[in-house]
Amino acid sequence: MLTSRSLTRLTGLSARRWQHTAGSSKHPLNSVTPDDIAHFAKILPPNAILTTLPPPSASASELEPFNNDWMGKYHGRATTVLRPQTTKQVSDIMKWCYDRRIGVVPQGGNTGLVGGSVPIRDELVISLGNMSKVRSFDPVSGALVADAGCILESLSEYIAPHNHIMPLDLGAKGSCQIGGNVATNAGGLRLLRYGTLHGSVLGLEVVLPDGTILNNLTTLRKDNTGYDLKQLFIGAEGTLGIITAVSIATPPAPQAINNVILALPSFENVLPVFKLAKQHLSEILSAFEYIDREAYDLAVKHGQGKGLAEDELEGAECFVLLETSGGKKEHDEEKLNSLLEALLEADTPLINTGVLSQSPAQFAALWKLREGVTEAVSKEGKAYKYDISVPQASFKEVVDITRNLHLNVVAAAYSSEIEAALEPFVYELVASYNGSISAEHGLGAMKAHAIHYSKSGVAVDLMKRIKEVLDPRGIMNPGKPIFQDSNGMAVKFFIQKDLSTEVQAELCETITSLGGRVESKVPRQGFILIQPGSPEAERLRLCWTSGDRPDRHFVPYSYVEACKIAGMLLKQIFLDRGEPIKFHIDSSIANINARAALSARIMHSGGDPTASPQSAKVILADPNTDIFQHLVKNYQGVPDKYVESYLWVKKCVEKGALVFTPLVYKNPGGRRAGEERTQFTEDDEERLCNWIAAKIPYKETGGRTGNRLYQQLIEMQNDPEYAWVRRHTWQSWRERYKKNSTRLDIMINAIVEQKKPSLGEKGQYGYVRKPEEKPKRSRKRKTNDGNSGAGPSDEDLAHLAPPVHGAMPVHMNGHELQHPGLPPLAPIPAGMYAPSPHHMHPHPHGMPMGHIPAPGGGPLDGPGPPPSGMMLLRKSPVEEELELEDDEIDWEVRVGDDPPPVWGKRKVCEEHSSNDANKRARTTEAQFPPMSGVPRPNGTPTLHVVDQAIQDIAREFRFTIAEVQEYYDQCGAMDRTRARFKKMRDALSAFEEDEE
Repeated sequence: MLTSRSLTRLTGLSARRWQHTAGSSKHPLNSVTPDDIAHFAKILPPNAILTTLPPPSASASELEPFNNDWMGKYHGRATTVLRPQTTKQVSDIMKWCYDRRIGVVPQGGNTGLVGGSVPIRDELVISLGNMSKVRSFDPVSGALVADAGCILESLSEYIAPHNHIMPLDLGAKGSCQIGGNVATNAGGLRLLRYGTLHGSVLGLEVVLPDGTILNNLTTLRKDNTGYDLKQLFIGAEGTLGIITAVSIATPPAPQAINNVILALPSFENVLPVFKLAKQHLSEILSAFEYIDREAYDLAVKHGQGKGLAEDELEGAECFVLLETSGGKKEHDEEKLNSLLEALLEADTPLINTGVLSQSPAQFAALWKLREGVTEAVSKEGKAYKYDISVPQASFKEVVDITRNLHLNVVAAAYSSEIEAALEPFVYELVASYNGSISAEHGLGAMKAHAIHYSKSGVAVDLMKRIKEVLDPRGIMNPGKPIFQDSNGMAVKFFIQKDLSTEVQAELCETITSLGGRVESKVPRQGFILIQPGSPEAERLRLCWTSGDRPDRHFVPYSYVEACKIAGMLLKQIFLDRGEPIKFHIDSSIANINARAALSARIMHSGGDPTASPQSAKVILADPNTDIFQHLVKNYQGVPDKYVESYLWVKKCVEKGALVFTPLVYKNPGGRRAGEERTQFTEDDEERLCNWIAAKIPYKETGGRTGNRLYQQLIEMQNDPEYAWVRRHTWQSWRERYKKNSTRLDIMINAIVEQKKPSLGEKGQYGYVRKPEEKPKRSRKRKTNDGNSGAGPSDEDLAHLAPPVHGAMPVHMNGHELQHPGLPPLAPIPAGMYAPSPHHMHPHPHGMPMGHIPAPGGGPLDGPGPPPSGMMLLRKSPVEEELELEDDEIDWEVRVGDDPPPVWGKRKVCEEHSSNDANKRARTTEAQFPPMSGVPRPNGTPTLHVVDQAIQDIAREFRFTIAEVQEYYDQCGAMDRTRARFKKMRDALSAFEEDEE
């Protein structure tokens, strides 16, 4: 069904924003964490923070209105919504988000139609609804200053007693907010009379991305000093800053208003009617709305009003709703009657009939009909909306082709065929007439990829540069449509035709919302979404694989959701001369779910994870096992064969590049440090100097020969960018510097002089940027086959591949793999033990992972039962390896009479005798009552980390251990327990002493 709501507000192009295509920051944005919530709690009262993060203050359903747009087409995954009341609070929030690189989405009434005010991923939503105060109003000049969260209808009611009106009027005036109106440059129903907001807004108060407050709330109509900065933020859709207050010129209220609905026999009469209306009504014409017959019937069907009687509808092809706003009722009615006579008495009557409202109720009923078209269309089905504008002279030609301007295509569901038929046809047609692809609602998530149809390359480039200046970290209203190329063109997709209708509809909706395009035919370049292992997928590969089409990629259809979760278009990096690189996942990666997640991630990046060890180019194994070392030795020197850790896949995907780890033996036995077979090269020295220059730029602040410094260098070896580190041992890197320090210091000083790094905090090796953290130790255990380690655990899946909702089973080696995003296929096998309630980490989706057949490996045996009365508590190899990889841990040194640092204490403790250890244990037992723990051989209880934390809380806030233990047993969260007793102690301390 095609309906339209075309308007003759055709005043040419309005300045539209360029959204999300600006490459402002190359660094990924961070998600909100519980630590961020704790900081926000210092800025806002508890009722102004809605979050599902611990400690949760809202449910996921309570966040749905903030995560979904009005049409139900765009969906975000924000975990936190903040509702500040003052500009200062907004500023403090933005300072924190800027430093933490947290994406921010400003949100008003969320009534937009293009998805511009909802998060694309899990950005922080700042809702301005609590900022709803009118700051001032001057009845003489009509200048109104109000908070951005003021409802448009409320402002109209506020100034009505002063005989003024708002210069814009919208169908959503009961819920839209003035800040959002300005941010989208809303046109509204009074545009003919009062123009766009670019002319009505006098000044703005804006919080910039770094928290700076730009106070430009002038009420002057004439101010010709410098750049008119407010114009940058009108229509910018929250990508340059958050509008917190608006100064706007309100016109005097008309003394008489009338409206009339006209029935036209043909669409060809619309422009002649408009010309005569301007001639006869001149200054009192305030609105001219065109509605076609199908849109009118749809509005009547869904109870949005009724403008004409049944007999008056006969022969009507379309309708015009016309409004006048003047100073004298009789004068205006005389002009209207003159217009109606001219329309009826033309050589060929331009209208069939016309009905003039006779009362305020009839006036409101006619506008209800017009304003109800959008809601009626949405009730009919899924709507594709195109809000466009063209020059008036081209109006008839364009509408003859599209039959509308506000194009509403209603279907039972979002469909790739419908969208392929509409786009880019509509945009190309508008561009051919020098029109705008967005006349009123903005670009949002829907049209950002198509901005080049309305703006030149020079204009788009200038917008990028403005974005870089004001928002260099790219945190403001992020969510650039990820399915678009560097030129802003939509990435093309083809969907395997025998997938279910529901799956295809969901894929089409997601691709569209992220700026992509679904094609009805296989594109020359783009992605073919397939069901791996299906006959149709094999047929597509056979027919459409071509060496001269290297940019045509075959990926599982779960690729779309994986890109959405990753927040980027996953690059096809696991390719060799256009063909998928073959992977084998070794059985040393014992966790079935981790193997399935690895397989999905490899396929999403272009690889084939189903190969045998003999045919695979890359073998993935658990680096914490003896098997891994055996594989390294076995394939040392074999050309085009690589053995990698399972974490290597994640690192390559994040870097967007394929970097193999060199297979080099470390310091063979019998040799001294620096004498291994691999010789140092000039590149080795250059890399070493760059590392030292970054770590210890100024030699006088600390030594450059400490063992720990070079151990930290070796810990970077699993990062693809630091693969060169494996060429030598840490002892050899240290000796290379010690023996050549005079020469190498000259190179380092030259690097430092060029980069001029600033000083940070004082540490063991000089000035560093991070405080000391206690190093983590990895622990190994033996599996039944004698190998140490057990592969990644269920918690590690969050590092390997995020869950993909609506994903499909993946077929490999005759097995069907359930995607990690779906419920388990089978119960957890016996022998897999749950941790105790005090230490259980909840699964990220609230359910345990099921048992899934693993590709490329043999049968796997679960561990045996644990000893009676004990729980199996162990960190996974992934967690241990990640902890050991952390290159941000720096080491402090003892200065003067200060106590020794943590690393020094640990070393001293290890050297003490067992008698000293028993003495410390007795001292601890004397200070604190003994609690439950695993007994030592000598019978002395070991204080558990949870018990120690409970004792710390009890001592710090002066409560009994039993009270703290009881509350912790109920909630199971230590941070929540600490917050509870801190709050109780603060409340008790606030009580005033009773007077005698």
